[in-house]
Order: sequence, then structure tokens, then C-alpha cells
Amino acid sequence: MLSKSQFEKLNIAVGKCFAKSQLNEEDIQMLLNYEDEVLNMGLTMDQIRLIKLWCQRECQRSWAQSYMTGSSEDRQQHCSPYSKYSYRGYRT
Repeated sequence: MLSKSQFEKLNIAVGKCFAKSQLNEEDIQMLLNYEDEVLNMGLTMDQIRLIKLWCQRECQRSWAQSYMTGSSEDRQQHCSPYSKYSYRGYRT
């Protein structure tokens, strides 16, 4: 169960997806960890799909940005942040 402040943060993250605004790491983790709450917000399937795709895009953007700014040793150990969520249908 989400507290009121966590629910507000989740609403803000969903709003950022609809506005196609950049998501920070906290927003991405919030959307991925509380996916069931997003499903129960009364959104249509198209809206939920838009949220998932935008979250995936932003996750890949932040991953690529950190990959390009890291050292060569970090790049060898760098894996996609979506790899642990692939069972949910996210592409890695």
C-alpha cells in the first residue's frame, strides 16, 4: 500500500509520461516497482502502454547517457537496467 506522498510521486511520474518529459531515476524506479498501482489507476490500456513505452525509452536514455560518460572498465560491466524487468514484457 502506498502512502499519500508516494502516491503523489507516482501521479507526477505518470503525468511526466503523458507530457513526454524526462524522467529521473526515482521516477523510473517508482513506475517499475509500483506497476500494479498504475494498472489500478483507472487508465485505459493505450494509456498504460504509453506509460510503459515512455518509461522504457527514458530508462534506455539514462542508461546510454551513463554508458557514454563512464570509463571503459564500467562499460564492460554495464548491462541494461531493464534486464531485471524483462519478465514483465519490457524489451532489453
